[in-house]
Amino acid sequence: MELSKLTNSFLNLIGAEKDNLFESIGNILFSERKNDILSAYVELVGGDLLTDNLQKIFQYHYADRKEKCQDYTPKSIAKLCAAQTRTNCDTVYDLCAGSGALTIQKWVENKAKTFICEELDDRVIPILLFNLAVRNISGYVINRNALTLEIVKCYRLISGENFSDISVINNVPDIVADEVVSNPPYNIKWEAPAPLLADERFQGKPIPPSSNANFAFVLTALSRMKQDGRCAFVLPNGVLSSDVEKDMREHLINSGMIERVITLPDKMFEATSIPTCIIVFSASNKTVKFYDCRRKAVQEQRDQNGQFGGASHENRTYHKTVNILPDDVIESVCGECEDIAEFSREVNTEEIAEKEYILVPSRYIKFERREAQHRPYEDIMADINRISRERSVIKITCNETLAKSLKLDKLVSQEEKASDIDLNKTFEILGGKYESRRYITLSKNKNEFKIENQDKEILSNIINFFLLMWEQHISYLNSEENRLLAELRDAMLPDLMSGKIDVSDMNI
Repeated sequence: MELSKLTNSFLNLIGAEKDNLFESIGNILFSERKNDILSAYVELVGGDLLTDNLQKIFQYHYADRKEKCQDYTPKSIAKLCAAQTRTNCDTVYDLCAGSGALTIQKWVENKAKTFICEELDDRVIPILLFNLAVRNISGYVINRNALTLEIVKCYRLISGENFSDISVINNVPDIVADEVVSNPPYNIKWEAPAPLLADERFQGKPIPPSSNANFAFVLTALSRMKQDGRCAFVLPNGVLSSDVEKDMREHLINSGMIERVITLPDKMFEATSIPTCIIVFSASNKTVKFYDCRRKAVQEQRDQNGQFGGASHENRTYHKTVNILPDDVIESVCGECEDIAEFSREVNTEEIAEKEYILVPSRYIKFERREAQHRPYEDIMADINRISRERSVIKITCNETLAKSLKLDKLVSQEEKASDIDLNKTFEILGGKYESRRYITLSKNKNEFKIENQDKEILSNIINFFLLMWEQHISYLNSEENRLLAELRDAMLPDLMSGKIDVSDMNI
C-alpha cells in the first residue's frame, strides 16, 4: 500500500493523530478493543503479515536518524539474515529490534519459535508489540539499553486464539538463543562498562573502541547465543577494514566465530546511503566464506503521494527506486561457497592473517581484468554540473552562531573541503567547464538567515521544517556528485595511463 494512504488509514483505524500515535497504540494494546483493532488491521493490509508495514510509517515520519541512527531493515536484507540463521532449534533473539522487521522474517520461516526482542527506543515499543501481537507470537519484548543493560520495562507475549496476550512483567528473562539477528545503530559512541571483569560479554576479549559500538553490539549478542547457534549482523562496511576495529576482527577470526562476510548493494535502505554488509557468526570456523553481492541487486520502484510540500502537492506522486536482493541470490549465499569470479570464494584464516585481518570480500575474490567501459566524458560532466547547479539553486546566508545551533556548520565545512578540489582544469582538459556556486555562507550579522529571514531578533519556526527537507536534499546531491566524480575518475584513469589525455599542463 502507498505510504500516504497507509499512514492515514492506520491513524483512522486506531483513532489517532500523528503526534499521539505511540500513546494511542500503547493504550489499545492494553484495552478491551485490542483484538478488534488487530483484526481490522489485518483486513487493512489485505492479510499481508509477511511484511512490516508499520515500519514504513515509523521510518518515514518518526525515525531519529541523527541521534539514534534509526534506519530500519529493508525486507530483502531481513530475509537474508533469516536465511543465514536457520536452525532446528526454538529461540530467536533480535537485538535492537526496532519495529520488528528481522523478527517478522524469522517468523515467516517458522511461526512456532519463541521470539525475544530487545529495543531501547520506548517510542517504537508500542509498534513492536503491535507487530508481534497481530502475528500471535510468543516471546518477550525487553525495553532496555543493550550496552549499559539499563532496563526500562519488560513485556511477555503468549499466543492466544488469534492474537498474542500481552502483560508487563517484573523479571527480565535470561537470554540464551539459538538464532540471533541484529541491525544495530551504526558507529555510535559508547563507554565500556566498569568494571570490565564483572561483565562476561567482554571478558578475555579486546574492547571495542569508544568511537563506535559496532562490535560492542556483536559481543553482546554472541554472549547470549548458544554454542551451536547462528548469528547474522547487518553492519556498516567500515567494520571490515577500519584500523580501530582490527583487534576485534583478529579476535573473532582466531576464535573461529566468523563464518561468512557478505557485502550488500548500495541504495537498499530508504534513508541512508551508508554501504553495508552482513557478517554471519557461528562456532569453530577454520575458513571464511566471502560474497560480493554489489552487482546482484534488482531495482524496485516505490511510489509515494503527497509526502512533500503540503496540500498543494497532495496529488503529486513521487517515485523512489531502491535496490533489493532476489530470493535466488539470497539462497546462493547460504550454502556451500564456490570459487566464482567476482562473486564468492572461501578463504582460510591464514590468508586472512596475511592481509592484516581485513575482511573486505573484494580483497579475496577474483575479479576479471577487462578494459574499462565508461560513458562519454561529456555526459558525465553534464551530470556533475546538473547536480552542482541544482544544489546551488538555493543559497543560505546564516549567522555563524545560529548555524552551529542548527548544525549547519558541518555543511559549511563540507563545502569548504569540496572547494579545495579544483575541477576546473580537469574539465578544461576534457573539453568542458565545471559549474559550481556556493550554497551556504556564514555571516557575523545577528540572527541573519537568508532565504530570507528578515527579522534580526526572531527566527521563524518554519525554518526547521524547511531545513529538514533541504539538508536531506543537499546530502543526496552531495552523494550523487561524489558518485559521479568517482565515475569520472575511473573513466579517466585508463586514458591517463595510456597518454590519451595530455596532462602536461595540469598543475598537479
